[in-house]
Amino acid sequence: MTPGDRLGPGGVRALIVFGVLAALKALSLVMIAEAMARGIVGAIARDATAIDHAVTLGLAGAVLRAGLVWVQHWYATRAAVMAKQRIRQDMAAGMLARPSGGVGANAAVATIGLDELDEYYRSVLPTAVSAATVPVLVGARILAADWLSALIIALTLPLVPVFMILVGQHTRAEADRSSATLQRLSDHLVELARGLPVLVGLGQLSEQSAALDRIGREHKAATLRTLRTAFLSALVLELIATLSVAVVAVFIGVRLIDGSLPLATGLAVLVLAPECFQPFRELGAAFHASQDGLAALRRAREFAPESGAEPVDSATVRPGGSRPVGTRAIGTRSGAAVGVRLEGLTAGYPGRSPVLEGFDAWFPVGQITAVTGASGTGKSTLLGVLAGLVPVRAGAVIGVDPARVAWVPQVPRTVGDTVRAELELYADTTDTAAPDGEASTVPTLVDEVLEQLDLAPRAEADPAQLSPGELRRLAVARGLLRIRTGATVLLVDEPTAHLDADSARLVLDELASVGRLPGVTVIVASHDRRVVDLATHRVALGHDGGWREDPATTDATTLPGQPGRLDDDGATPPGELSGHDVEAPVRDPSARDTAAAEASAPRNARAEAFRFLASTPWLWVAAVVAGVAAAAFATALTALSGWLIVRASEQPSIMYLTVAIVGVRFFGIGRAVLHYVQQLAAHSAVFTSLVDLRSRLWSGLARRGLSSRALATGASALEHLIVAADRVRDLMPRVLVPVGVGVGTTVLVLTVYAVLVPAAVPVIAVALGVALLVAPTVALAADRLAARAGVAATGGIVRAFVQMGAAVGDLSPNNRQAQALRRLSDLDVRAGALARRGAWAQGLGEALVVLSTVAAAVLVLHPAASALGAGSISRPVVAALALVPLGLTEPLVAVVSAVQQAPGLRAALLRTASVTVPGKAPAQVPVAATGTASAVPAGHAEPTGLPPDSQRREPAGPQLVLDNLSARWPGADRAAFGPVDTTVRPGRWLVIEGPSGSGKSTLLATVMGHLAPSSGSVRVTGVPEENAPSIVWCPQEAHLFASTIRGNLALARPKADAPSADEMTDVLRRVGLGPFLDALPQGLDTWVGSGGSELSGGQAQRVAVARALLARGQVILLDEPTAHLDAEAAQDLLADLREALVDRPVVLVTHHAEDLDPTDHRLRLG
Repeated sequence: MTPGDRLGPGGVRALIVFGVLAALKALSLVMIAEAMARGIVGAIARDATAIDHAVTLGLAGAVLRAGLVWVQHWYATRAAVMAKQRIRQDMAAGMLARPSGGVGANAAVATIGLDELDEYYRSVLPTAVSAATVPVLVGARILAADWLSALIIALTLPLVPVFMILVGQHTRAEADRSSATLQRLSDHLVELARGLPVLVGLGQLSEQSAALDRIGREHKAATLRTLRTAFLSALVLELIATLSVAVVAVFIGVRLIDGSLPLATGLAVLVLAPECFQPFRELGAAFHASQDGLAALRRAREFAPESGAEPVDSATVRPGGSRPVGTRAIGTRSGAAVGVRLEGLTAGYPGRSPVLEGFDAWFPVGQITAVTGASGTGKSTLLGVLAGLVPVRAGAVIGVDPARVAWVPQVPRTVGDTVRAELELYADTTDTAAPDGEASTVPTLVDEVLEQLDLAPRAEADPAQLSPGELRRLAVARGLLRIRTGATVLLVDEPTAHLDADSARLVLDELASVGRLPGVTVIVASHDRRVVDLATHRVALGHDGGWREDPATTDATTLPGQPGRLDDDGATPPGELSGHDVEAPVRDPSARDTAAAEASAPRNARAEAFRFLASTPWLWVAAVVAGVAAAAFATALTALSGWLIVRASEQPSIMYLTVAIVGVRFFGIGRAVLHYVQQLAAHSAVFTSLVDLRSRLWSGLARRGLSSRALATGASALEHLIVAADRVRDLMPRVLVPVGVGVGTTVLVLTVYAVLVPAAVPVIAVALGVALLVAPTVALAADRLAARAGVAATGGIVRAFVQMGAAVGDLSPNNRQAQALRRLSDLDVRAGALARRGAWAQGLGEALVVLSTVAAAVLVLHPAASALGAGSISRPVVAALALVPLGLTEPLVAVVSAVQQAPGLRAALLRTASVTVPGKAPAQVPVAATGTASAVPAGHAEPTGLPPDSQRREPAGPQLVLDNLSARWPGADRAAFGPVDTTVRPGRWLVIEGPSGSGKSTLLATVMGHLAPSSGSVRVTGVPEENAPSIVWCPQEAHLFASTIRGNLALARPKADAPSADEMTDVLRRVGLGPFLDALPQGLDTWVGSGGSELSGGQAQRVAVARALLARGQVILLDEPTAHLDAEAAQDLLADLREALVDRPVVLVTHHAEDLDPTDHRLRLG
């Protein structure tokens, strides 16, 4: 590793700039010290001319020092921003080229972790340069004035870096452990959010909430260990510096007593001596504070592309040639391309037997090839090989150009903020070669596919808000755009899954049109007969498993706007069973909540802040009190040192100075101890409150997640639980404590001046007014909305990074890495501009504080001299009064930073409040008192599929009663479905049918109790009063967690009732996974990957269904359980489900008529 690498990107250039600034800083310090020494001596001598000269010199030094503060803060932030942008881009490129690690951990390192580098560039590098520059230059001035003081400083100064190194090694190890805990927490949060519907459906939210709380407390403990070490080392560093300066002051005083040292020299040395130690004190505190950032930097380098590695979007294999293991050959749209050929292909997942072995196949160009076979025979694996996602163990793939592949996966992942933005990314040809003669612009192409696939009404919607069917059409639209912009091979996996008949026809029409294009090879894997019938060529894997039929040929139909009906054996029952079921726009309630939060922003922000502080109120009070005391001790130390020097110049007996000498040590040690107490109290309070905040955020996400697909995503989880929560964690102590300390210190100082020198009060009041009011106001005005927008910008970067990590399997096969990286870069540039604007504003405010306090120190000399002449104060008090303002610089600079960051804190609080502030409580499913069902209103049938006599007999077991039920999304003006009246009895199935958007999933969310009914009620009867009703839901997107088969199945029940290995094995066999399980070397301990990425679509679906069967639910809701299965596997699965659930009521949502049984009751929405 080169020195430049150790310094971080741009570190060498920054060192040069910081070196120049440090030299100028030393000059300004010497100017201020000389001005103070000459001015105090002139005031004591009541020499107005000397005072005027001192004021001029002091103001010049103040202006120079203020300008340097401004420039250094701005440049350091600029260097930090540029470094983070470069590191983040390298991390993202490495993640896209070599996916590894958890998405949450990577995103946490690339965002929150790298943000900690701000402290490294703003403080560590500047103070490191200052530590090498300022002591030398200032020491040279001290040496020229007093060699003995210079010798004392030279002997004690080396103790500081030695101790820093010793403690720093321990701090680094603690920081690495804390960073690892944060990464584990981030991964856990992303997985929890992706599987939120599953956890809700299984009733396992409380178990996972406890796990989240445990990991949060581990992170708190690890971080506080690091901080205690850092604060303790800072305490020792401050003690060394304070005692060293105290020794210098004592030696100066002794020599002033015997007359061997002039007073002006002693004062100048006294003012300059602390400045020799100040850079080391700042470096120690900043270095320890930046350890999280440095740990993130070390972690980030693991993701950077290998030196000399091939760019992520390049392809160098020769056209038309066969490829060995791990490479792909290129084919082109023009020329003598003959299609794609596989020769002796062996491929599979790590740690398992090959899925494909010695496989040969040919896929002709200009035709559609259907890959057929039963679930689990390797169709998705084959497409994964062609897409470059599944490793090849042997054989060759011929005719596939990595840059010209269009990939439509079974489970699409998106990165665009809107549907249109997602499609524009896939239509972008900036980094690729567009086909010859392509004249259409990107907007035109996007508009065309939006219309062709009926996605135009959703063009500006967040892809996370799309239904599974809409998301499938979006993936097909992406593939079409890739073909129209130059791709020659279209790979499609189950294109009609989750689609109703009308939507499926749109997809089939577009596939047929692509299949007619010359030079394009279309390869599609599907169980749908309609898809297979499009093909002119087939490649079979194992037996075909049967075909899924077109639901339009067998479904009962209900025209839009007509009443939905329940059908029994195809006949219409007497009486209407539901009112008008209409399509309602799916509105994101989180958006409404955010808007409401903004509308009542002051109330919500204050309420959220009070809730955050309420966990540890007395610790916050202790932090502020300790901070005020520490600032008072620091000011008293400066004033008493000046008093001591001037009093010693009067040559009294040494015994008269003993109390002052002890006082100097007392205030010096006390300042260090109080600062340690302040830091420890504030951080203990904030991390305790953080655990509670994350718990409330998770509860909010869980409560709202089913009513907002955007919230139930990994990106949303990180944005709220990590980014927003950590912003509150970072900003609360930086805003609350400094303001309290600044105000308290100001009141004390004004009181002292009012008592001792009333004539100086106007000067001090003006200076403090500028520092406490004007400087923060100027910083806020210059900053405008940068701080608030910075929170949103950081959240955007987190979302983009998580989305990229989750969508690697979509981006890489489609050769969209460069476009995704450019999108991330654009977000980074905007965030960097906001950060630089904020730094410019904060630097301006801090410069005003430095200017006002130094100016006050020299301007107070005239009033002090007058008071001395009037006999109201003594000569030593003149020095004390003049030096006091210099001690106020540090706490008042912190106030500017606090006020400037207050809008950012408010924005972060609003972001968390949008999730944690209680909204309208979701409906809960009540349980009837006994096993009797409620009466059905007159005019409504009770469809049970039983003869009338049997209907009058009360069956044993739970029953689901929907009584005049309807619901609407928040903000919608129409009901999404209903009203619906029915009772589902044990062993009976209610089948809900209808096109996409007709309210099927909305009905399930209402039954689950996560969407409040707009009319009617949901009840579970036939359950003993002592038992709460349990509804288990297996959603369409039944997420499998990044764990093993065993780990996923174990989620079905609480730990106290965990399923045994035999139960797991039995349920897997019941859903048709017995042969698959027997073939796994690790059995139940086989890793499935996040989202079941290492299983086929059908296998993942059956594992999810098995998990639902293991849960002890009294009512079962199944949403498209056979979506990824062939006809034979679907029939077997449903037969097993009907046998296993004979004692429970079941609600089934499906698009497939063959999933129905003659005894099922059918509710048609549409």
